[in-house]
Amino acid sequence: MTTADPLAPLRAKFLVRVADDLARLRAADTSMKDRHYIVHRLAGAAGVFGYAGVTDLARDLDDLLLDQGEAPPEAFAELIAALEGLG
Repeated sequence: MTTADPLAPLRAKFLVRVADDLARLRAADTSMKDRHYIVHRLAGAAGVFGYAGVTDLARDLDDLLLDQGEAPPEAFAELIAALEGLG
């Protein structure tokens, strides 16, 4: 007997939101405050849906943003690459 993944509907919604987050992280005009919000949210949620690598990257970036208040665009590159690989 096969059991359905109880998180599948929520995971699907998460991946839709990730697509929007990815577009916002790529956009040059997204504020650092908005970037931090996205990163913080990913740090908390990605692991729940089985994306521990994304959680780790987002958590490290969240810590950097908490410590310094900002990060250069290249600091987001690894997280963006990880998000591009989801799905």
